[in-house]
Amino acid sequence: MAQPLALVINGRRIAARAGQTLLEAGLAGGRVIPHDCATGQCDTCRVRIHAGTVDDAGTRIGETVLACRARLTSETVIEFDEVPDVVRRSGSVERVVALTPDIVEVTVALRKRLAYLPGQYVRVTFAGLPPRDYSPSLRADGSGELHELVFQIRRQEGGAVSPHLGQRVGAGHAVKVEGPFGQAFHRLGRGRLVIVSSGVGWAPAWAVARASRLREPERGLVVVAGGRHPQNLYMRPALDWLRERGVTTILTCSGSNPPADARPGRPTLHLPMLTADDTVLAAGAPGMVAAVQFLAAAAGATCYADPFHAAERGSASKEPPTTNFIQRLLRRMSRDHGVEADLPT
Repeated sequence: MAQPLALVINGRRIAARAGQTLLEAGLAGGRVIPHDCATGQCDTCRVRIHAGTVDDAGTRIGETVLACRARLTSETVIEFDEVPDVVRRSGSVERVVALTPDIVEVTVALRKRLAYLPGQYVRVTFAGLPPRDYSPSLRADGSGELHELVFQIRRQEGGAVSPHLGQRVGAGHAVKVEGPFGQAFHRLGRGRLVIVSSGVGWAPAWAVARASRLREPERGLVVVAGGRHPQNLYMRPALDWLRERGVTTILTCSGSNPPADARPGRPTLHLPMLTADDTVLAAGAPGMVAAVQFLAAAAGATCYADPFHAAERGSASKEPPTTNFIQRLLRRMSRDHGVEADLPT
């Protein structure tokens, strides 16, 4: 029989057993740790270890581990940020607007408001189509109603959902939403906040950046936003809003012929020098996110990220990862000779 242990979660002591994952122990003890995939493929269940030791299963970043993978080996004290409860809501598409030839803005009107923190994501199911994860955002002018969810979505060629937006999926189309999920949300803080995004990773980045400026206007804030193709740099009006309020903003373009107002190259090439006092938030292509996490870890900065993984149509489920982000980054670099090679933004 497994050795009985005590696990303290956000100040509450529960009985647990050696070998249980932190998530399993919490659920068995009536203390739900926020989670989504429960297979190590997202960061929703990341918790901080305050005392004790665990088998981190290769998920450790600083003092944090993934609760769905890390297993108890001793009496342990953990903590996580309280977030809104996961709920289900129904509604309908209010409108679909093309922001660029590749990116559309979809507004969903809910019958009942869904509470979430800026930067979190939700699972969206358009009637007749498979579910997809999207981050609620704001329009370029910062507008958005309490009962609305505004999504910025890139059309993926051959995708099962995005090519239908504005075609099969239009005003009045039924929608179901579940969430919120994710750990890359706005947190109040004293040190500088550095936000880095690529492509439609701008959706959560804009939500967090605007929340920070409104809630903590004196905090240092640097925003780096980029895209591969000049035509998809749709975030200019939002960057103007931030710039007018004293935010350091950097626009990048990694494709050919970058426009005059954008720096050439990927967002990671234009990050400020990070320090241990910084909080970094990254959103976008997995390769870019992994590179930012690597740089943040090297500087001792705190980093939050919910990387965007394009859903594979008709693919079989994959084994959960057993390596941490640095190992995954090094593996990708050895294969591709470049962190973001062949990744769409």
